[in-house]
Amino acid sequence: MIELFLIKWIKNGLLIDYHLKMKTLVLLRHAKSSWDYPLDDLDRPLKMKGINRITKVSMEDKSIFNKSNIILTSPANRAIHTAIILARHVDLEFNKISIKESLYTFSSKSVEIVMRSMSDKFDYVIFVGHNPAFTEIINKITRKKIDNLPTASWAKIIFKENKWSEVSNCQVSFSKSVKII
Repeated sequence: MIELFLIKWIKNGLLIDYHLKMKTLVLLRHAKSSWDYPLDDLDRPLKMKGINRITKVSMEDKSIFNKSNIILTSPANRAIHTAIILARHVDLEFNKISIKESLYTFSSKSVEIVMRSMSDKFDYVIFVGHNPAFTEIINKITRKKIDNLPTASWAKIIFKENKWSEVSNCQVSFSKSVKII
């Protein structure tokens, strides 16, 4: 798949080439969390099983994640911890992690609003967040349908458009743990 568009533009009498990249969004569901403590949902930590799983996924699928310009994560403890483990294992700088309050949602509409309002300076973005929002947005904007995006699993969506506000045509791929229906 071609990931660049070449546009020729005349500005002040000079021919300028602009390379506009298509937009890529990786939706990563947080790793398995613990219900062992009497905490608010926002504060729940990862289970050891979740830590081990996101570590394995990060290393096995490094090429899916290490091109990212930015990681936007829900403010939930389990999502932030997932983002930190991911960044560490794929050699992304921690300053690429940004907490986005509106990703603490279970609504696909909220995820879509965040996606469509992204700055176009970012071509490759990772969202770390929650179900059912991630499963619903995948089913809404792609031609492939899934029952569930499991914990520590991802969907990589490549849009043909080069502006987040205009994205619609896409191709999607999934981690091995995702079952297409």
